[in-house]
Amino acid sequence: MKKLIMGLLAISVVSCLNNDDLPSYDPLAQLEIDKQNIEAHLTQNGITAQEHDTGIFYTITTEGDDTFPEEGDEVAVNYELYNFDGDLLDTNIEEVAENGGIHNPSRTYEPLEFVLGTGNIISGFQISALLLSVGASGDFYIPSVLAYRNVGSTSIKPNESIMFKIELVEIK
Repeated sequence: MKKLIMGLLAISVVSCLNNDDLPSYDPLAQLEIDKQNIEAHLTQNGITAQEHDTGIFYTITTEGDDTFPEEGDEVAVNYELYNFDGDLLDTNIEEVAENGGIHNPSRTYEPLEFVLGTGNIISGFQISALLLSVGASGDFYIPSVLAYRNVGSTSIKPNESIMFKIELVEIK
């Protein structure tokens, strides 16, 4: 698992370094900034979290059955995505979307399925899923370098760290 995590981090770093369209970007320096911002957020909110080798901070909120996924496994997860202001940005859970004011009636709300280690999901999300056993859930504070880096997305600013609530529903 450590090789997978280091590989995902290396891919993330290399992909940032090879993009000529972006301003100069130092992912290692940004990771240190991200970790300081995450630690400040946790302290301000009285949250105790573990730190993973990658810089992800997390708390396991519900224990699972001790069956953990591995790289190459297809998994199904439920998730909620928040910024550090507490704004709900995305979720695959319809009731959460309705209560959070982001419900989209044309969207299908069902567990997100993906294969771990393929790179089709941000690396911080994949690493987080590897830390959960089936039935477990947790809160994951993901540094920007393992998320949307210095590019951002529609609702996420460049270099913004994010928080996911993730539940590992099953390993397929």
